[in-house]
Amino acid sequence: MSIPSDEKINWFRIITDLCSSHGYTHQDIATVIRGVSRSTVQGWKQGATPRYEEGQRLIDLWIQVTGKSQETVHKVKRYSHLA
Repeated sequence: MSIPSDEKINWFRIITDLCSSHGYTHQDIATVIRGVSRSTVQGWKQGATPRYEEGQRLIDLWIQVTGKSQETVHKVKRYSHLA
């Protein structure tokens, strides 16, 4: 997945989509992603950045659950107040 250098993945929105719209808990997400804890998922939602492999598995889960494409993954401008 190629992301322009002035953008980054909005992990908060991805996790919020899974939880609010699709009934996942942070523990559910951690279990599916494998190798991370519930508190790690909470950290990503609060602004931490997952390692590449874990981030890709989270995106893959979001794609599978939402039925959306990788190109529609939530992004924000890298230096915006929302990033």
